[in-house]
Amino acid sequence: MTTDHKPENWFHEAGGDHCPHGAEPDLDSEARDIWADRHTGSPQDVYICLEAPAGEACGACSSEDGEMVPWAACRVREHARPKQGIVLNDAEHQQVTVWVGTEECLDRECEEYFTDDGDVDPGVERCSHVREETACSCQRGDDGEYGSEPCPALLAA
Repeated sequence: MTTDHKPENWFHEAGGDHCPHGAEPDLDSEARDIWADRHTGSPQDVYICLEAPAGEACGACSSEDGEMVPWAACRVREHARPKQGIVLNDAEHQQVTVWVGTEECLDRECEEYFTDDGDVDPGVERCSHVREETACSCQRGDDGEYGSEPCPALLAA
């Protein structure tokens, strides 16, 4: 069982819809040896097909949930989203104020956003777990979040 929240490559189950090799052959057949070269066991106690990648997953979240949790949906990984939804043109190398925190905090599900009675506290702009940073507009990914790598254009300047 993985306890580290870090990206891991995950693969589809052997013999499933994404596996090009079909079901597992009989143990005493020659085809089984060939099939075994392309499949292996996994920590989830199932055979996986090494030729059917499912993508990057968070190892710890996936272990906890018993199914693949995409790396982008890791509950502990920090995400950088534009403050108040501001999105700039990524080609202009403009500084963007981003909020960095876990999905729970950025999605306003953290307990600090609520009163003791469980009502939403409108006076809380962001919880104490979210920090404000600056990113370059060129770091914006397809998912709308910003990467943490330094901007190459600003480094060259």
